[in-house]
Amino acid sequence: LKIMPVNIHEVIESAVNSKKIDAEEKGGMIELQLKASKPMMNGDRIHLTNVMINLIDNALKYNLNVPHIVINTVNQNGYIYIRVQDNGIGIVHSNQKKIFDKLYRVPTGNLHDFKGFGLGLNYVKETTEMHHGKISVDSEPGKGTTFTIELPTN
Repeated sequence: LKIMPVNIHEVIESAVNSKKIDAEEKGGMIELQLKASKPMMNGDRIHLTNVMINLIDNALKYNLNVPHIVINTVNQNGYIYIRVQDNGIGIVHSNQKKIFDKLYRVPTGNLHDFKGFGLGLNYVKETTEMHHGKISVDSEPGKGTTFTIELPTN
């Protein structure tokens, strides 16, 4: 990692700008609620941007509705929390523990053909942990998914 002071809000905005057209092509939107009063942290801008792009990509890909993605930030106890919430297909509880495993893909049967290699969320988790952070998922089939990243601030 190339660690330097990073404004996580700028990282999020950069990632959103790169995926905005994809969302709009599906008639959807990405809503930002960047409320963290202390958005500075030490991190690798490129890898953190890739983390956000990956989460936004998944929110768009695994969505059969008009995508509505909400990204918010808050500070708490020396950490910045980033939540990426979508209105997509959701993830069955029994699969939620496995989604961060390398090469794991949630089985979808033959209902929908979602392309991927099962590497994205593993990269997201590894990169978050290399920044001394944590990631968690909260999801319900048919109601969407929320990923929460917890990163230490300066």
